[in-house]
Amino acid sequence: MIDATDFTIPGTGVLRNKLGITESAALTRAATDSTALRLAELQATPVRGGFDSTHLQAIHHHIFQDIYDWAGELRSIDAGNVPTSQVEKSLDSVLDRLSRENHLKGLSAEEWAHSASSYLYDLGTIQPFLAGNEIALHEFAAELARKNNLSLQWDATPDIASDSIALLSQAEQSATLRRLIMLAMDNEPIPWPHLGAGNGAVLAEPHGLIKNNQQSGILSVRKKVGLTSERFLRL
Repeated sequence: MIDATDFTIPGTGVLRNKLGITESAALTRAATDSTALRLAELQATPVRGGFDSTHLQAIHHHIFQDIYDWAGELRSIDAGNVPTSQVEKSLDSVLDRLSRENHLKGLSAEEWAHSASSYLYDLGTIQPFLAGNEIALHEFAAELARKNNLSLQWDATPDIASDSIALLSQAEQSATLRRLIMLAMDNEPIPWPHLGAGNGAVLAEPHGLIKNNQQSGILSVRKKVGLTSERFLRL
């Protein structure tokens, strides 16, 4: 039976990686640089696709291709609320629904943000990949926005730890995501209500949110949590 230890370097808790790095902080730095470059490429040339599971997997693969052999592959171990055996089915169910809604075309900005936040929440709870879900889903949402002649600039959003969001109810989490998307679509900063720190994580990811600096054209990735299997796999 496959478990988390099959993906980590023995005695380190660090995920096996193409770079042969065995120290968490060093892998974080290397992954930050690599994913930032790959995301910059996607800003210029987005992955073409039908906003289905294959499209999402292609986005994940592009971002993490330099770091992990399994980049773009759906996770093969249980994590979070959805067992491995149901990941593909659950993912297809959500994205088929997105297709039936014509990929949210024709909606106002507010309507789009409301619907997109719901989809991000549903996809996040599936946690389709072993790691890197948050980054891949943000890029997926950005590409969906571009398809609808909208623009998501994640640098317009506040830096909120995923474990803080996890303390909220499902409705509050969805509302939080909706507000984040509205902020990403708005150039004017809006005060953000305080969220206390907490334990657990619903959308916890190793590298944090992608920040797109529109003035300088430089992408940066802010680290939120360490690159250990425990934090990678905890939902």
